[in-house]
Amino acid sequence: MERCIRCEGDLELGFIIDKGDAVTQAQWASGEPNSKFWRLSAIQSGSRILPVVTYRCKSCGRLESYAPVGAQQ
Repeated sequence: MERCIRCEGDLELGFIIDKGDAVTQAQWASGEPNSKFWRLSAIQSGSRILPVVTYRCKSCGRLESYAPVGAQQ
């Protein structure tokens, strides 16, 4: 089991809810966000998209988020 880097407490697996048009799991995108005025998305073409997983310490509540290597979206 993973341990908290702050207090050594047990970590539990979860995820951050990304509230947009629908409730979905938060994601990570490589590169810079698309900041053009007429953009349809902040994600640049060709960006890698990975799901974000988050661990929460059962003792102190600290959150640790990761986009795991090898994860597929």
